[in-house]
Order: sequence, then C-alpha cells, then structure tokens
Amino acid sequence: MALAPPARAEGDTAAVFDVRLLGLKMGQMTLAGRIADGAYVARSEFATTGLGSIARASFDLAARGRLAQRLFRPASYSERIDTGRRQSTAELRYSGGVPRVVGGTLAAEEDRLDPSTQGGTLDPLSALFAALHDRPDAALCDVDVILFDGARRSRLAMTNRREDGTEVTCSGAYTRLDGFSTRELERQTVYPFSVTFAQNGPRMQAQRVTVRSTYGNAELLRR
Repeated sequence: MALAPPARAEGDTAAVFDVRLLGLKMGQMTLAGRIADGAYVARSEFATTGLGSIARASFDLAARGRLAQRLFRPASYSERIDTGRRQSTAELRYSGGVPRVVGGTLAAEEDRLDPSTQGGTLDPLSALFAALHDRPDAALCDVDVILFDGARRSRLAMTNRREDGTEVTCSGAYTRLDGFSTRELERQTVYPFSVTFAQNGPRMQAQRVTVRSTYGNAELLRR
C-alpha cells in the first residue's frame, strides 16, 4: 500500500494533544515535523500525566525520509518505548524501500517478522505523521498504508470522508495483520478511528482523533 499526500504539503507541523481515555486525561502527546524540498523529518513524544494516568508510560519516536512521486519513503526510524511494565528500543534503516533492524532491543527478538519481506512499508511514525500533519484539503483522507515496526505488520487506512461546515472528518481503521501474539489478536484486531480536521489559514489541522478500543474510546484533543 502507498500513501499519496496532497500536493503542496510543504510546511511545518507542531501539535500538542491531550490524550484522554473514557473522558479522563491520561497524558500528552506532541507531533512535530517538516516537509520541504522533497524530504520530511518527524518526531513524536508521549508521557502519561494527570489524575487519569494509571501507570507511568512514555514513548519517543523519530523518523526521516523522502517524498518520491508523492509517496512517503522512510530512510530511518528510531523508537524508545516504556509501557510501565516493559522497556524497548528499536532502530530501522531503509534501502530501496526495504527495512533493516540495525539496533535496539528489538534486534534480539527471535519471533519477529523477517524485515527483508517488508519492502514498501512505513514505520509507525512516518504513518502517523502522514495521517496527522497539517496540509491542504485536497486528498485529505487519502491514506492507506502498511506499517512495519521492526517486528509486526499492520495497516492504517482512511476509507470515508464527511464534511460539516469548515470541518472534515476522515474515518477508517488500524488493523493488526501479522507478527502479533494470539493474545493480542484475541483482545482486538481492528481499531476503528476518526480524525477531524479544521481550517487554519491555507491548511487543515487535525484537531481531534478518536479511537475505539476494548477499554473504551481514546481521544487526542489538540490544544
């Protein structure tokens, strides 16, 4: 699958989201990036905060790559994740669109999918940035990508568009495909989501993300 970003998507994105579960603030996520001269860089951080946070958790993600024929092509990706129960790191590099796990604790895992079979996939942050970065209205909901995080394969797809005045809502689903444990797949395989964009000058900005999970609705609300 490939992502076709809208024309003239160049520009900076600097977003801060409150993360809520069942209406309670769980934490804060930032998403920052730049698209310019046929290349992109992105970074995202999350940390639990507030009364709604049950356990300490965080992540720090970074990615960079190029836009070739209007497609996101990652060159490198790194992650540092702390779930509160487990800490992990990963570093990916890409050659000819094929990822390689070059570092981090993920490199030692024996049951991960073979990266050499995952050509044409996006890393998690490149996919997130592609879906949520500030951009013009044209082709706003045209997102359909396959992700590979170094171990697991999944799909992020927006399949519907709804307009309400100056707002546009794109809806779709995140689907676990391969490399997940039986327990993970039994708990939930498909995560329906929606992203509501609002006009800010010449570009649309993601203001609200809603994800339906077995734990209830999770929301990202832009400040």
